[in-house]
Order: sequence, then structure tokens, then C-alpha cells
Amino acid sequence: MAGELSGLPGEGSPLPPDPDDDAGDAWAARHVMRTAGASPPWADLRREIAEERARLVTRLRAHHAWLAGRDARLRRLPGERILGEREATRAVDERVRGELEGAIGELKALVARHNLMVVPALQLPQPSLERLQELARS
Repeated sequence: MAGELSGLPGEGSPLPPDPDDDAGDAWAARHVMRTAGASPPWADLRREIAEERARLVTRLRAHHAWLAGRDARLRRLPGERILGEREATRAVDERVRGELEGAIGELKALVARHNLMVVPALQLPQPSLERLQELARS
């Protein structure tokens, strides 16, 4: 049995550092969670919040592009058709904004739930349509 591991790659090199070394007394708990692929509920919720926010920003970008296209179309229309098309654009814009406000309300509920689970330093700011629009424009 002696010498069976001789000559393997890395022989004589130090072992890689343990990523859980800085955990102190919580080393075992962190090590078990990391190796099991487990994560605390607030981390999963935070990931869900980020994904939903990204979906809303993507939806806002698409809506802004649609509005820009409608604006360009309105500029090319004959005068007698502008009012009807403008009203149709306004109706769709109001519907989409209402849907977005509802989705933001659901996102706010997720953020509130997340913030109840974490210490103040890890809390997330409440989302708003204005902030998401800023992200969509950038």
C-alpha cells in the first residue's frame, strides 16, 4: 500500500485553500451547505428577484422600441388616420403600463419578503416603474 500515490500530478504541492476557512465556528455548516449545493431561502429569493427584474427590464425595452416604431409610423400617416392610430397606441400603452405596474407590485412583495429574511446590510431597495425604465434606457 505504501507509495501508491507516488508520482501523481501535484505530488509535493500544497493542498488548495479551503473556501470555508474564514467561516470560523460555522466552518462545518458552511462546508456541508456548499458541498451539498444548498443555499439559504433568501439567496434563492434574491435570485428570483433578479430574474424577474431582468424580465421586466427586457419587457420595458421592447415596449419602448414598439412605441418608437409607432411614433415613426404616425409621422408617415395621412392626417385623417393619425387620431385613430394615436388613440390605438395610447390604449395599448396604458394596458402595458397597467400590466407592468401589476408585475412590479408582485416584485415589491418578493422584495419585502426577502428583506424580512436578511439583515439590513443585505436588504434590497423596493423597485419602481421609474427605476426600471432608467435601467431599460441604459
